[in-house]
Amino acid sequence: MPAGDILPLLLTLFGLTAVGQLLRVLGALPANAPEVLGRVIVQITMPALLVVILARARFESGLLPALLAVTVAMFVALALGTLWLRLLRASRPSQGAAGIVAAFSNTAFLGLPFVLARYPGSASAATTAVIIDTVDTTILLLSAGVAFANAMASQARRAAEPRLPRAARALLRLLAQPMMIAVLIGLGLALSGRELPTLLAGPLTSIGQATTTLAFLTIGLGLDLRSLRGQTRALAGITMIKLIIMPGLAALILLALGVRGEVAQAAVLQAAMPTAVVAAIIATNAGCDARLASAAAVITTLLSLLTLPILAASLHAIGL
Repeated sequence: MPAGDILPLLLTLFGLTAVGQLLRVLGALPANAPEVLGRVIVQITMPALLVVILARARFESGLLPALLAVTVAMFVALALGTLWLRLLRASRPSQGAAGIVAAFSNTAFLGLPFVLARYPGSASAATTAVIIDTVDTTILLLSAGVAFANAMASQARRAAEPRLPRAARALLRLLAQPMMIAVLIGLGLALSGRELPTLLAGPLTSIGQATTTLAFLTIGLGLDLRSLRGQTRALAGITMIKLIIMPGLAALILLALGVRGEVAQAAVLQAAMPTAVVAAIIATNAGCDARLASAAAVITTLLSLLTLPILAASLHAIGL
């Protein structure tokens, strides 16, 4: 997609976000509408989309370096977010919340639809976006992210049983999620060289195409601007780390590794996504600073409306 086409694309996508926010302000939908729509996306439309994308996946040589670059940048962002709140002499739970929300990106609800719209028909960009979301924002968030949040919480929770059974149960819960099942089915089809049956391809494609519209509406419905009050310094640092430093570091690593093209660009865009809402939920459930986590999800999402178009237009200029 030419750089000049970015603005109409963003106006469409973020116009949906504005509609969602307007619906929230007007009270046109029930208060639990974001949660209901979120479940529809996670359990129905996104799994359908993942199966279709991965069944047609293109595993290029740059995919693993792209995943490595985003993962390294993510853990650096986690450390920087924690350090920033420590420098502000914040509590340990606040440091934990800052680390989680600075690191883990909204690569599913926002990132995947954005990449698909930015690179229509590109199997390599779509595959890169899905793999990064699966590894970084699903597997690592639900394992390393949860462990970090629990460790930083105000009250350490004592394990009522040995760690191994708990880890086994956590793995089973992860594998039972519709999106993980979809990933396994899609990868199985791709690696075996089998095509998605025509009888299923059409319906799954139609269902999956609803993801973008629902995702951006849901983001708008979930934005609560009241959470931003009184947290200027903390949020300024988290936003800088999440929207500028993390994608910048990912881009530098990819340039150093010699990875170029749509794979590299999709990876940097995924690294540039705002805080994942599920990351804020995990921080809250663990006992970290719930207000800071929620505010970071809101402010990074709002400011990404400015940073994403600038980054998307600059990818070719920086050599990617």
